[in-house]
Amino acid sequence: MLVGVYCCWGGSCRGVERAGCRNVDHKSKFRSKKGQLPFVELNGEEIADSAIIVKELSKKFDKNLDAGLTPVQRGISHAMVSMIENHFSWVVLWWRAKYPESMIKGYQVNLRNALNTRLPNPILNICFKFTAARKGMKKAKAHGIGLHTEEEILDFGRYDMRVLSEFLEDKPYFFGDEPTLLDVVAFANLAQLYFIDKEEEHPLRDFMNECYPNLVGLVNRVKERAFPDWDDICRMIDVNAQVAKPKEQGKETKEGTGPAEKQPLADDAEKGKGDEKEKDQEMEPEDKEEK
Repeated sequence: MLVGVYCCWGGSCRGVERAGCRNVDHKSKFRSKKGQLPFVELNGEEIADSAIIVKELSKKFDKNLDAGLTPVQRGISHAMVSMIENHFSWVVLWWRAKYPESMIKGYQVNLRNALNTRLPNPILNICFKFTAARKGMKKAKAHGIGLHTEEEILDFGRYDMRVLSEFLEDKPYFFGDEPTLLDVVAFANLAQLYFIDKEEEHPLRDFMNECYPNLVGLVNRVKERAFPDWDDICRMIDVNAQVAKPKEQGKETKEGTGPAEKQPLADDAEKGKGDEKEKDQEMEPEDKEEK
């Protein structure tokens, strides 16, 4: 089986190159048929939306994180996951849209790489503020969360974290000694706060650090268990894991790139458009990027 993973920020997904998975550079414009990111391609079948991705991959690989839960626990897990994905995650999205400059600095986003352009970062920062940030705020208002005052929205986030903290108590994971889907979903969202650069202010991150050390412990436990090489991954991972590194450019191959219509995203990410490969190979790197 081959899984191609199309993620946000130019396809950079930590750790997806493992177990036959490859992250694919979507050049910040190719999205799923539903218009969503992330999405995956499993043997040519496109799967979008994180919840559906987890569900389908669990079936394909016979890995059910909630197999040991009772029906009551599964119901609680479903309610908690829904709270995180349909409420808490929107608080995080609102902050990113409200403070785009802090978001860029806090996540150390290189917009030139993320947007596949040679424009200088100062110009990209301005463009991002008036395009992607406005789009994010529009989504937040359409959802409803963006219609409230800043303090009200932050209170929503604080209360969601309180609920999670009180349910976790002093357990290693929400339902005991082994992680379940709820732990994974909580990690994915809380990590977006916890790993914001310490130089940038974020009231919810500071609140979690000060008031809910058990949530901080959960984030670190999941990170250490799932990503023991986290620091190396953050420092060294290529945006497109299946494109050879510069010193190996002459050894590039096209094995396992997935469906034909997505192939240029994977194999020609460093060469420009797929239908002009030979011409691009003779061009200087700067000319390629302009194309």
